[in-house]
Amino acid sequence: MEKLTFVITNIDAGQRLDKYLKKIMPTAPQSFIYKLIRIKDVKVNSKKSDANYILEEDDTVVIFLTKEQVTDFIVPYTFTKIHRPLNIIFEDENILVINKEAGLLVHGTETESELTLTNIVLTYLSDKGEFDPKKRGYIPSPVSRLDRETSGIVIFSKRQSVHQALANAFTKENEVLRLYRLVVCGTLKVDEGVIDLPLKRENSLTIPADDGQNALTHYRVIKRGLTKTYVEARLLTGRQHQIRAHFSAINHPLVGDLKYGSPTLGPLALNAYKVVFIALPSPLDYLNGHEFIADNTAPLLKELGD
Repeated sequence: MEKLTFVITNIDAGQRLDKYLKKIMPTAPQSFIYKLIRIKDVKVNSKKSDANYILEEDDTVVIFLTKEQVTDFIVPYTFTKIHRPLNIIFEDENILVINKEAGLLVHGTETESELTLTNIVLTYLSDKGEFDPKKRGYIPSPVSRLDRETSGIVIFSKRQSVHQALANAFTKENEVLRLYRLVVCGTLKVDEGVIDLPLKRENSLTIPADDGQNALTHYRVIKRGLTKTYVEARLLTGRQHQIRAHFSAINHPLVGDLKYGSPTLGPLALNAYKVVFIALPSPLDYLNGHEFIADNTAPLLKELGD
């Protein structure tokens, strides 16, 4: 048997033991990981621990494996290095806030796995010495994500505990303010409104449905054109394609959004414009009140015309 020792850093602290082991041994079956814990081949600080134990900084995790298991299960994280300039809005030891350009994927797909914002960010952090793919554990990743066609703010977390705190905050109306700017087809008649329609996924689309998840979008008109309207929308929930589906449902699809009924060709007129943290708990409360802005509205105003 081989003895492998891992010391938990502040990057990996805050996650369950079983989740951490899965990151250390990504190719191992979940049943194998639980068996290791059950038969005491995993120890934390020289003691048997439960799968749901929350790891703390400076904890020592010891795993006993055969040579074959080490070969099969302890593999480095692999990604394609992409050296490309990043439009960085803010960065510190906890987060990296990016202004993503329209047309760039956040994560890879079956047809495009290399040129992604995630690979560009991991390359940047690796070059800075803040990410080592040979050390399995928490991999810096986006807390929020945008569609390929949408430009604007994407926030990457650098630590597991930060990721958990921010992901939780994004599900609560009173902890994060998210504002989008967009251009819709047609003229909205009211200056402000609320779209309150439950949504669900069906055949790769998000559609209104009585049995869907609760979804709320507040909006206000910034400017009206002859045939289009420039709008600011605030998300109170975060359903996939929520803004696109909601405005389509009220017969004002986003300009360029052919998937949701736009009659006009061209780029999707949607910018994730601003994120403001309102009530993050300690130790991230220093971010409260900080406005992160990705102003990509010039193309929207050009699209509005008149």
